[in-house]
Amino acid sequence: MYATIREELIADGMLRGKAEGKAEMLAEMLEQLLDSRELGLTDALRERVAGCKDESLFRRWFQRAITATNLTEVFDD
Repeated sequence: MYATIREELIADGMLRGKAEGKAEMLAEMLEQLLDSRELGLTDALRERVAGCKDESLFRRWFQRAITATNLTEVFDD
């Protein structure tokens, strides 16, 4: 599939970069939703969101944030 180890490493780095970029975008979207619903994040929750790399968890948080009345409803697992 890859001609050289270098090409494989480059491809791997590109995939990781895309995943990190996607996680950052999802975190930003979640923060915007919470802010628009006046459910602003605490510093601790902001760190939790920023450190999350699990897309399915972001989706769960986002779905909850649509109707939540407080942060506990969004993040209480």
